[in-house]
Amino acid sequence: MAKKKKFYVVWEGHEPGVYTDWNKAQKQVSGYTGAKFMSFENLKDAESAYKTGIIPPKRAGEKTKYYVVWEGHTPGIYTDWITAQKEIQGYPKPVYKIFGSKALAEKAFKEGAENYKGDYKKTRDLTAEELTKIGNPLELALCVDAACNGKGDFEYRGVWMHNKEEVFRVGPYQKGSNNIGEFLALVHALAFLKQLKDEKMQTFPIYSDSRIAMGWVKAKVCRTKQLPTPEVKNLINRAEHWLKTNTFKNPILKWETKVWGEIPADFGRK
Repeated sequence: MAKKKKFYVVWEGHEPGVYTDWNKAQKQVSGYTGAKFMSFENLKDAESAYKTGIIPPKRAGEKTKYYVVWEGHTPGIYTDWITAQKEIQGYPKPVYKIFGSKALAEKAFKEGAENYKGDYKKTRDLTAEELTKIGNPLELALCVDAACNGKGDFEYRGVWMHNKEEVFRVGPYQKGSNNIGEFLALVHALAFLKQLKDEKMQTFPIYSDSRIAMGWVKAKVCRTKQLPTPEVKNLINRAEHWLKTNTFKNPILKWETKVWGEIPADFGRK
């Protein structure tokens, strides 16, 4: 699913204006004392707000956003951007982030910014019933994740859940995708645990935050529509061959990012 486009209004910054790219907008406010800026869901609201200085009221059905300020004048969680913005303006190197879930915002504020690098986390508040059903992650498990940049360069790794120690890290490879990386990471984890020849490791759980990769492993085939390089194609072929010639009892579990935050194996580059 394509990422929803955002528009960034900079009223007070190095070069005020309306920007469609956050990196460019960020350059206009970084290091500028008293910078004033805000993101909008559509161009019409952004242009209107820039010209008039008036921020349109919250639209019906629009979800509440939670602004976590780890380092600012008054650290805390805010539901109003104007208020949150006052806490970071003029503060040397403020650290803050937007979340779509109150539970995740509270968890992030408590745990600290280091584990929550990246862009806005779009999620939602869960019902008490959903939270009870999901519960907490298993402490004894192996977590995997992949990272891919805009050029298709990807890598993946595995991390022990209990101590966050990196178990394996592979890549980067060129002209792949995040889904390919997630798939290879899962197969690598399965093969790694199997070769340990420890009875407990044969049923050791594996966490992944990719339903697509989990589905590919279940089907024993990488269903990517990418045209990988010969090197990446060879990795995929080896992974598929391993799945078709080996059996495993390790449960592959979905990492519930919307409740638990980023998976421990996350590269922090989102």
